[in-house]
Amino acid sequence: MKLKEKKIIQGLIIFSILIVVFLSLFGDKGLLQLIELQKQETRLIREIEELKQEREEWVNKIESLKTNRTYIETIAREKLGMVRNDEKIIRLKKDGDP
Repeated sequence: MKLKEKKIIQGLIIFSILIVVFLSLFGDKGLLQLIELQKQETRLIREIEELKQEREEWVNKIESLKTNRTYIETIAREKLGMVRNDEKIIRLKKDGDP
């Protein structure tokens, strides 16, 4: 083979290697996309764990509402302003109130 032919073949081989490397890094299923997908997976796993914890808190609140009379009474007093039949309400006037 002549020197010119060898250089052309070497050039094509180097060009082919560069294309393979480029596609491996930036292609559809390249390394950069893989890294981004791994980051996304980590974020989603963290979000799932947070949602599981929030769900557990809601399940506990629901269970308390079903079974714990003291909890129900506390919620009724705080949120609804309810009082027992044997309790009296004393209203205090502020300055300027009619």
